[in-house]
Amino acid sequence: MDFDLANKHKKEVEQRRREAKRKLEEKKKEEEIRAAMEQEQREREEQRHRQAHEERLRAEAEAHLNEGARYLAKLRPYPSSRTDDKLELPPSALEELERQGVLEKGALLTFAVSLTTRTGEGGSTHAGVAEFTAEEGTVGVPPRVALCLTKGSGLDTLDGVGQVEIRYVKLPRCRKSRVKFQPRGEGFHAGGMKVVSLDLEHVLLETLRGHTALTQGDWLPIRHQGQTYELMVRELEPETELSLLDTDLTVEILPSEQTEAELRAEEERLQREEAKRQAALDKEEQRLQRCRLKAQQLQPEPEPGAAVCSLLVRLPSGGRLQRRFQRTQLLQEVLTWIESEPEANAESDFRVVQKWPGHCRELGPAEANETLSALNFARQEALFLQTLASQTEEEVPEEEKAPQVESGGSKPSRPGRSGQWAEAEDRAHAVLDRRLEGEMPDTSAEIDLPEVRGADLEPVFERLVALGMAPPKAAAASKRYAAQLKELGEMGFEDWVKAVELLDRYNGRLLRVANALSEEAMLPQEEMPPAPPAPP
Repeated sequence: MDFDLANKHKKEVEQRRREAKRKLEEKKKEEEIRAAMEQEQREREEQRHRQAHEERLRAEAEAHLNEGARYLAKLRPYPSSRTDDKLELPPSALEELERQGVLEKGALLTFAVSLTTRTGEGGSTHAGVAEFTAEEGTVGVPPRVALCLTKGSGLDTLDGVGQVEIRYVKLPRCRKSRVKFQPRGEGFHAGGMKVVSLDLEHVLLETLRGHTALTQGDWLPIRHQGQTYELMVRELEPETELSLLDTDLTVEILPSEQTEAELRAEEERLQREEAKRQAALDKEEQRLQRCRLKAQQLQPEPEPGAAVCSLLVRLPSGGRLQRRFQRTQLLQEVLTWIESEPEANAESDFRVVQKWPGHCRELGPAEANETLSALNFARQEALFLQTLASQTEEEVPEEEKAPQVESGGSKPSRPGRSGQWAEAEDRAHAVLDRRLEGEMPDTSAEIDLPEVRGADLEPVFERLVALGMAPPKAAAASKRYAAQLKELGEMGFEDWVKAVELLDRYNGRLLRVANALSEEAMLPQEEMPPAPPAPP
């Protein structure tokens, strides 16, 4: 009975001990999990603070560069069929820029456009603005800008991204600039064979007509005879991103990617051959040095005599070696002599063979410590040199393969091209093709208007005030749009308040404003009091 009680007590103690240990382990594990979660939370908080700090520094830097102005928005892209690099932004962008006084300064409106994918990587470029007519939350992106954002992944990838980041930046303007274009892929070759003949200066001039900005790394599609050729901006000076307005642009065309790869492959081949040749020279010098060291180990050649053996060794190459040895000398002396002769080329394991009718014997390191007399060498002995392994296995030349680069030359068609982005690209290409052939004028070009300044601004200002515009806004509008308003007045458009609104919306594009006013005039309207006459 006492034994059973003791055993039961022992089991209860052991069970309580295991339970206490289990609870201790669970508590320790919970503390580890809580510590890990707290550490993760601290890291996320630090990352959030770091990103906020970096964003604040970037905003301050941009505000400094942009003279205090800042505009940042993430907008959903839709395809625009423009042939230039100008975006279509929503009216809220105009309101924000106008609120910060950007329009009053008369600065060229340029924007950084960036694409961020789920992996955190994406393309970026810079663009201008055509007009502020897009729906809120959207931005019209022309094919040229879309190509710079997506590169080789295809324009349709913009549909899957959802949003692009638009940031106002004031690009540097340089009197002189230089760009180096590199044709992608095979360059200006039809099927990689025939060189395409085109007036590249004319094509580039028409392609870049109306463009606002250029960024190092951009892809520029150009058209010739219905085919697209892509150029990549490899170098841009004096800045890696600059405005194309009023700059003397010098263009240099580099060899295509395929040609560059072939030149690089040829240079690497020559380097390999030179390295191989130098290695062979070094190896030969080392071999000759070993021969000289072996020759220094030889005893002097004895004079002819009864106790002297005259040896003749026939080489695999057809040559022969001759030398005299004392018959009391070891075979090792003969082997050293053979190794000292450069002509023998006996670097690796080799044997000398005694051979005559009915007799054949190989002699090598196993017999090296025996004398020539013990080996029954006669006064004249003929031996054959036999190498047991080739000195160096012949290197099999590598098959030369033409370097391959991503195709980027002519693109008569792209597999899988479909959807709105492909349609917009085709429309832009059609317009550019007709313009290159001289079949249609460049409708993006604006009328060259004389600059209005000084006292000539006063009549414009006074008429805007008379039409009900606030004096501060009238002063800014007369300074920015005086030439366009006077031209519109001569065309018969007297509602200058509406004209200023449209000029803001269409970024000062006179022809677009005139068309809009004409369409509006055709609509039935309530009778309005006559507007004051336009200033002369």
